[in-house]
Amino acid sequence: MTDPSSLRSIMQRIDASAPAIHNTANAMMKHYDRSTSVAVLEWRNCLSTARRDQFLPLLYVANEVMQTSKRNRGSAFLEAFSPVLGQSLQFMCQSDPLQTEKVRRTVKIWGDRQVFSVRYVGELLKGL
Repeated sequence: MTDPSSLRSIMQRIDASAPAIHNTANAMMKHYDRSTSVAVLEWRNCLSTARRDQFLPLLYVANEVMQTSKRNRGSAFLEAFSPVLGQSLQFMCQSDPLQTEKVRRTVKIWGDRQVFSVRYVGELLKGL
């Protein structure tokens, strides 16, 4: 399992490349059995100090982690992300309004693929 400081280091180096997003998501997934909430806390903390060009890659990491874990393991990451997603998405959109449509598209995918309930996706979209 990747320890929190190692996970933080991986997240802080994220860029928009597919390998970086995939590798970071894999590092987060290693926390599934023991500490999903710690992994999500590291994600949120990295987001709060990230450069604007890292916002979408971090969102895509969360997206991959949530969809993969729901499909293969269960809902632990969904439960860990739920309390922080609304504020995190708002932070991204307020910090860089040009990315709002991409954030909105990702949230809509969560509804289309039934990652989250229609009601919760609606709440997230309203917050944007």
